Amino acid sequence: MNLIRLFIAIALWPGIYVTILFLARTLKLSIWGSASFPWMGPAAFGTGFLASCLAFFFLPRPKGIYVLGHELTHALAVWLSGGRVHSLHAGEQGGKVVADRVSPLISLAPYVLPFYPILFGILWLASIRLWPELSSYVLFFLGVWGGVWGYHYAFTVGLLPTRQPDFLIYGRVFSISFIVLGNLMVIGLLLWFTLKPFPAKQGLLQLGLEWVRIYTNLAHEVSGLLLRYLPRPA
Repeated sequence: MNLIRLFIAIALWPGIYVTILFLARTLKLSIWGSASFPWMGPAAFGTGFLASCLAFFFLPRPKGIYVLGHELTHALAVWLSGGRVHSLHAGEQGGKVVADRVSPLISLAPYVLPFYPILFGILWLASIRLWPELSSYVLFFLGVWGGVWGYHYAFTVGLLPTRQPDFLIYGRVFSISFIVLGNLMVIGLLLWFTLKPFPAKQGLLQLGLEWVRIYTNLAHEVSGLLLRYLPRPA
């Protein structure tokens, strides 16, 4: 199974590559293709994100809070998979969830689905629904939200080189490939909801065509090599 997962992970790399290019083009189009790009919002978010990343390296880290969110995301993934959580433990030294099933989605969910950024965003939307006057503080929210995202990504990147059990179950190459692709999807959703440079269906279709194009080209290259170097039947 580990060899199969390794093959799947390597097979995902071209798709990851074209997804990165697609998101970069989307961001470039949104910034340079619009005369009224909303600079203040991304600047507030980016400031909070950068500040929290610096704080992660130079200030005490809220490890216990992160571990709690990490384990709760495991538990949520178990419930969404139709399973049952038997116990949950979280503390400064680490945490553990005991459930009746395990899968790549359950094991790697905390590295893709950011518990605290999602929770904070839901609370903000609920707050402005109840108190519309809070919408005038949107830049403050974006700054704090960027800080929450920054801590999430700083902890995630900090765990990648470690012998985290979540990675060892399915292999480091497979796990990191899954995490990178999942985070690219999350970033793509954030970009679209923030900037909306084109209709969602158009964007998904364009990205799908990019995937089809690169894998078609790869299939042609591989088949050409096989026909060239494999011995021909007598």
